[in-house]
Amino acid sequence: MSILANAKNKATSGSVKAAFTNEDGAIDLASIMVGIIVIGLIGGVIAATVFAVIPWAQDNAAKQQLDSVASAQSAYIGLSTDANNGVVTTTDSKGSFGTAAQLKSANLFDAANANVSIATAGSGSTAHYGAITKSPSGNYYVISDGKTNPTKATTLAAAKTAAVVPAGTTLTWDTTVS
Repeated sequence: MSILANAKNKATSGSVKAAFTNEDGAIDLASIMVGIIVIGLIGGVIAATVFAVIPWAQDNAAKQQLDSVASAQSAYIGLSTDANNGVVTTTDSKGSFGTAAQLKSANLFDAANANVSIATAGSGSTAHYGAITKSPSGNYYVISDGKTNPTKATTLAAAKTAAVVPAGTTLTWDTTVS
């Protein structure tokens, strides 16, 4: 017998209260609270996952920018631009790492759009570079020709000192990372 038919029978027998009372489908306060708690737990897990993933993704994007700098510097060290016609040619002993402007003019990397500060020093066998970027999560990351794996730093000053270059080498930073 369906619920509607059962309610109709009870109503016609004179028991209106019995027609609207069915313990098989009863919803009580405990059932409602359990439902709310389960929904809250599911929402909490989703929110925690999202808030953990966003900074991780931002940090990885910053590290990828530095990987691009390392690739651009590797290409640039063996290249120089001929001033007469803008043709990129290889050089043997005059190689140096590029500043942000030099990397951009060689179409290797645009540091301004990537929020990356690049520092260079020396040429030939004494050439060195460093690069710093700031993740939107607030962490700074730095690489250098001595260590191309990004190193995390909490401040800009710490990032500048984390650039691995030989003792006595002073890197000149082209811009400040914001």
